[in-house]
Amino acid sequence: MKQIKYFLSILLYSICAFPMNAQVEGEYQLTISFGRMRNSGNPMNSTEYSISSVSNVGTKFLRYWKTGSLDKGEYFNAPSPIISRFTKKERPYKLLFWGKRTWGWVIHHSSKGDNELLIDSNTPYLHRVVSHGDDGKDFFPLVQTILTIEVLPVFIHLHYYTDKGQGTASSLNLLPDNDVITLKATKGFVESTYKWQYQTIGESIWHDMPNTVSYSEGKSVVTFKGTDLYARSAFNELVRQGKNILFRINAITDETRNEADYKKIILTPTYSAPHILSHDITLEQCHQSGDASLRVFLDRPLWPGEALAVFKTGGTGSNIDALDAENSFRINDLAAGAYTFQLRGTHSNGQNTYRETSKHILNVTINERPAITHSFIQKNISCFSGHDGEIMLTASGGTGNFTATLTDAGGSVVQTQTFNTGNVSFKRLSAGNYTLRVQDSNGCVAKTSSGEELIHQVILTEPSEAVSITEKSKTSPLAYQSSDGAIQIAVSGGTPSASGYTVRFVRKSDGQVFAPTDSHSDGNQYIYTLRNIPRGEYTAIAEDMRFALLGNEDKQDPCGCHAQLAMTLSAPPLLTVDVEETHFVSCHGDSDGELTAHGKGGKPIISAQLPYTYAWYKISGSTKEQLPLQIDSVAHNLSTGQYQVKITDSNGISVESAVFELKQPDLLSLSFTTRPPSCSGGAGLISTTVTGGTAPYTYEWNKEGATEANLTINEAGSFFVRVVDSRGCSITGNVEVTTPEAIYIKPTITNPTCYGADNGAISLELSGGTAPYTIHWEDDNTISTPNREHLKAGEYVAVVSDQAGCSLHYRVVLEQPEEMTVKLNGGFTLCHEQSRKITAIPSEENVTYQWLHDGQVLTETGKELIVSKAGHYRVVITNEKGCTATAEVEIKASNTELPLDITIPSSVTAGSPIHAVNISRIRADKLEWSLPDNAVITSKSNESVVFTIPTPGIYEVTLTGYLGDCSTVVSQRLEVLGEGGVVLPDGKGDAIKQFLVSPNPTTGDFKVYVELKEPRDFTLRLLSPTSVEMDKKEIKNIQKHTFEYELRGDTEGVFKVELSVGNEKSTLRITKKRK
Repeated sequence: MKQIKYFLSILLYSICAFPMNAQVEGEYQLTISFGRMRNSGNPMNSTEYSISSVSNVGTKFLRYWKTGSLDKGEYFNAPSPIISRFTKKERPYKLLFWGKRTWGWVIHHSSKGDNELLIDSNTPYLHRVVSHGDDGKDFFPLVQTILTIEVLPVFIHLHYYTDKGQGTASSLNLLPDNDVITLKATKGFVESTYKWQYQTIGESIWHDMPNTVSYSEGKSVVTFKGTDLYARSAFNELVRQGKNILFRINAITDETRNEADYKKIILTPTYSAPHILSHDITLEQCHQSGDASLRVFLDRPLWPGEALAVFKTGGTGSNIDALDAENSFRINDLAAGAYTFQLRGTHSNGQNTYRETSKHILNVTINERPAITHSFIQKNISCFSGHDGEIMLTASGGTGNFTATLTDAGGSVVQTQTFNTGNVSFKRLSAGNYTLRVQDSNGCVAKTSSGEELIHQVILTEPSEAVSITEKSKTSPLAYQSSDGAIQIAVSGGTPSASGYTVRFVRKSDGQVFAPTDSHSDGNQYIYTLRNIPRGEYTAIAEDMRFALLGNEDKQDPCGCHAQLAMTLSAPPLLTVDVEETHFVSCHGDSDGELTAHGKGGKPIISAQLPYTYAWYKISGSTKEQLPLQIDSVAHNLSTGQYQVKITDSNGISVESAVFELKQPDLLSLSFTTRPPSCSGGAGLISTTVTGGTAPYTYEWNKEGATEANLTINEAGSFFVRVVDSRGCSITGNVEVTTPEAIYIKPTITNPTCYGADNGAISLELSGGTAPYTIHWEDDNTISTPNREHLKAGEYVAVVSDQAGCSLHYRVVLEQPEEMTVKLNGGFTLCHEQSRKITAIPSEENVTYQWLHDGQVLTETGKELIVSKAGHYRVVITNEKGCTATAEVEIKASNTELPLDITIPSSVTAGSPIHAVNISRIRADKLEWSLPDNAVITSKSNESVVFTIPTPGIYEVTLTGYLGDCSTVVSQRLEVLGEGGVVLPDGKGDAIKQFLVSPNPTTGDFKVYVELKEPRDFTLRLLSPTSVEMDKKEIKNIQKHTFEYELRGDTEGVFKVELSVGNEKSTLRITKKRK
């Protein structure tokens, strides 16, 4: 038995021991053997021979030889066989024969000849015996021989290859049921050479390969699987029995010329391991986490008793215990990298399954899960308290699906964003500290160089303050319709450019936009001025350099890059003047007409008695003459004519009235018709005719009781009548009734110049009648001259008699001028170190003033005098005619101190409540508020008075205090403006009752009055024009108090006083001017 096993091993070794190399190119061996050769021609000195072969690639020389002398019919030895090898391409299809014969001993002669023989080049092998060439002649000239020609493959070796024969030969020698293997023979022979056969060991019959196998390389290569040769059941039985299969090529070669010596190869039947159909890769959860996996899908489940393992190249294998419902298994815990896995297995009898195809090998590269990287770019907030902050996050790596969480400084989630690789933005952010964390869909995070999670701390900033506009100043237009006003604002905050802000002014009435006229920087603010504008409501709009870059949403109010301030630029009302006749011209030719100018609008003159200056003109044709003495609103002592007045306000704006015609009555005219009385005493009659003047008329005759237009007389004489019209104009007339000639008197009358004066005069020129005349005066019988002087106003009657005994009563009236008076306000007692004003009130204008103190003339020449000393004060007024009037007052002084001070707003809106507050520190015995006549009082006490004034204008509010025997007066000016003319301080609310500053404007010293609704803690701050805190007072549990301040230095500007009570705040502005 051992000998048998030894023999079998030797046999198997001899069968399988062939070169393990690639398929080689086969060769054919051509053998030409020669029979005995005979010279059938004449004797030859010598013969020569050559043989060549012809193939598709060319002609190949095979042999050349020669012989010596030959006799005719002589046999001679043939050459040794010609043996030559060819590839398939070089295999000859024809042989070429050539011969040469030479004879003659002295002179040599020769002849040549050739022939050819076609041989079959497409048979597996060739064996042919021939004696003639294709032309039927000897191969060589006159030489007979028989040739044996044999063409055989040199050898045919068999090689085993897995799969379809790629790569090198293998010694595995397994025949799988369901995977192809490849057998390769020595190639390069004609196709018919390769007759493949197989035989189960133990059988005696060889089987040709079925048509199900696949050939290539001219059938030198055959590819097949076990079930191509056997039915499934038969193949299974072979596997079960462990029988092997022999394979050969049934072909004669130079090596094996009998069937028993054919080259053979033995294969062992086995089952194919399951095929790998596909795979799924699951990357690592996180970068370099080493938990990647593969899911491998197979083409079938495992059979009973079958074992399967997977081996990693360069590593160990692991058993596959079971497959899932999809015939798949998973390889876990893999790092990123390139892998080669191979399936290996055994079936139920312990035989290895076949696993040499690409379907049993998985080459796979598991890509590295990219490391998560992320960075951010921040966009800070453009505007104070804005919401356009943005954090732009860029992330990549990981799964490519990210969740980013933004939290604020308190840890609250602000926004959460999910996004794919690339960018995402957190928008609409306010200033503050933020934390930004990022993870992918697997929960993986980016790491720092130290291995910690990468967390971004982001600080979004914003400008330190919003853009703000502060009104610096307003210059009202001089006139209602002039365009010489100006507005100046200060802009600060936000983010100005190098040149400041974008500023424009919009007029509300028509939407017209104005650019600033000029601008300049002032510390941390920019000053913008708009000039040459008319009155109106304007809105100043300022935008910083970031505003234009904002989206529409962020440009809406409130926007810290933008500010606007509504301002009203008031102008004086339209300046107009109308003329009214306030007194007619009484009599023709009189100069007692009076015109009153009613001016309104413009800017009244505050510091003077009259709101305007007046210039009166009299117009005569094209000539316009100014009346130099008429400088009041009332023009006095005017005669008939055309007049015009021009008024000028404090801004120098003038307007003229329409021409007004002042008319006069027609000239009074008196005429008489007389009928003298008879000498015997018969009654006469004097009839009057009056024209002109203003009817009705009254009559005064120099006859007692006579008041009618006609006078009945009983005697001749001079009769006098005074006719007075309804305006008091009078005309007097004398009529002489004589018989036959009456006495005639021509008077010359001079009225007194001043009231009560005695510088009147009467001069009578006598004629008619019968001279000489006698005269006496009824008021003084001692006077008998026709001329009188030093007369006061009154009626004087002269009785004139002539020589004929006729008499005439002649009446003359001297007019009394209107009395000029002056008044002084009542006497008072001055408190210690106080001064007060006394005012002269004259009965007529255009007077001069002279003041005396205890008889000493003072330098003051105006209508008002400030007194600070006790004594006797007298004022003397003198008009243009030299008439005078006086008034006196006694002023006392006391050592009692009573300093008074009040505060009121400098300007208010008509109809709004006005608070005047007594901020004096000493309590008086009595206090009296003096308000404008049209003031409507809401409440009044010693501490304050609340009232309204319905009409715009300039007013004065006065407080008079009495303490002991003295009094003190304090006054402040108040300007009442139309609706919209005043911007009130902010913040009057639940805590603040009154918050006032006085005086305003100030040259340095001022007081602040604070009154709360109940005792509270509060803070009072004084701020510079640039909002720098200059003073701060923290007050505890006080309800009302007056604070005194002093602003030193020459700095001008608008300061602020800020009152804060709890959450309530109010700010007042106070303007400081230079002294």
